[in-house]
Amino acid sequence: MNIHPAPARIQRIVCMVSIALVVAVLPVSAEDLDTVLQSGTLKHLAIPYANFVTPDKKGLDVDLMHAFADYLGVRYAFVESTWSTIISDLIGKQIKVTGNNVSIIGSTKKKGHIISTGFTILPWRKKIVSFSRQTFPSGIWLIARSDSRLTPITPTGNISNDIKMVKKKLAGVTVLGLQGSCLAPSLYGIDKTGAKLRFFPPENDLEEMIPSIIAHNADATLIDVPVALVALTRWPGKIKVIGPVSQPQEMACAFSQDSPKLKAKFDVFFQQFKKSGQYRKLVEKYYPSVFTYYPDFADQ
Repeated sequence: MNIHPAPARIQRIVCMVSIALVVAVLPVSAEDLDTVLQSGTLKHLAIPYANFVTPDKKGLDVDLMHAFADYLGVRYAFVESTWSTIISDLIGKQIKVTGNNVSIIGSTKKKGHIISTGFTILPWRKKIVSFSRQTFPSGIWLIARSDSRLTPITPTGNISNDIKMVKKKLAGVTVLGLQGSCLAPSLYGIDKTGAKLRFFPPENDLEEMIPSIIAHNADATLIDVPVALVALTRWPGKIKVIGPVSQPQEMACAFSQDSPKLKAKFDVFFQQFKKSGQYRKLVEKYYPSVFTYYPDFADQ
C-alpha cells in the first residue's frame, strides 16, 4: 500500500493547473500572412466611402485589394463594416475612444485581415493598429453651403495661419462632425471655437454629410480632402470650401498588430504596384482631381 499518495496527487494537480494557466494567457491565433495563405482568402474590411469604396463594392480600395489578393495568390472577399466597429472587426477587441486615447473594453470576433477604405492615420489609431505605407494624401476641410454667411479664407501659404483664420469664423456656427473618426471636431480644437457641434450617426453613409448641410441641417461640415473633391464635382454650385482645419494627413491600410508579416508583404507589394504605374492609373480613374493638389504622391 502506498503511504504517500497525497504529495504525488498534489504535484499532478499543480502541473495541470500550471498548464491551464499557460494556455489561458496564450494569445488568440494571429490573423497573419500564414493564416491568410492557408485559408486561401484575403478578407477586406471596408465601408462605402466616396470613390474609395462605392455602394456597389467598387472603387479605388476595392481594386487595390483585388490586386493584393492576386499578388498573394488567394481569393478576395469583401467584408462590409461600419466606422464604429471596423477596428474591432480587425483586431477582435472592443474599444473606447476618448480624444487621442483608446482603451480596450472587451472582446469580439475578428472579421477581416486588412482595412482599406480611405482610412486616415490618426494618433489614437496608431496605438491600436499597424499602418502600411501612405496610400493617399488627405486633410480636413470645412465645407459650407454656397449661400452660407461663411466666406472662404484667402490662403496665406502657411497652413497653420489658414487654420487659425477658419477657426475664427466658427463662433455660433453649427458644425457637423463624426465622433471616433478623422472627422471628430475635438481632434482639431473645433470644440473650443464656440461652434455648435452636431454629430453625424456613425451607422449612416458619410457621403450624406454634404447633403445634410445642403438641406440646412447644419451650417457646415468637416470633411476629408478626397471626399471633398468628389463632393465639389457631384454638387457643383451648392457648396464651398471655407478652408483647412487640420495639417496635412495621410491615409493608409491598417493591420492588426499581430499581423506583422501580412503588413510587411503588403508594403512590398504596394511599392512595386506604385513603381509599375498601376496605382497611378487607379487614382486617375477614381480621383483625377487629386493631382491638382498633390501632383506627385502616386509616384513617390
